[in-house]
Amino acid sequence: MKKQIVRVVLIRKIVMALMTIIVLVWAFPKNNSLAKLIIFLFLVCAIAILLETIFLLFNKKRLANIFFTIFKIFFFIYYFGFLTYSSYYAIVHKTYSLFIPIGIFLVFSIYFIYMAFITKR
Repeated sequence: MKKQIVRVVLIRKIVMALMTIIVLVWAFPKNNSLAKLIIFLFLVCAIAILLETIFLLFNKKRLANIFFTIFKIFFFIYYFGFLTYSSYYAIVHKTYSLFIPIGIFLVFSIYFIYMAFITKR
């Protein structure tokens, strides 16, 4: 019974990843270069989730972990890109109060990187 529930959850995750990939591939050529970069990062994350879930479905945990690591890397590239752009925006527009949430997110992101890459589960 428990294995059937896990399989249903994994198949649902595969369907969601496929739908996300379809939307992102459709949106990719319709945008400018900066938006394409953001879409590309999300597309890599969606493909990594899809492949991770497929390998989990077939009990290939080592391959699933590789794609989960790829997902984490590209997610953090997007995350730190957003923080960098936010910092640039705050400096250019002289809205230094934005550095308060940026600093909070930076502190949390250091903790998240520590938990994602340094600690072992």
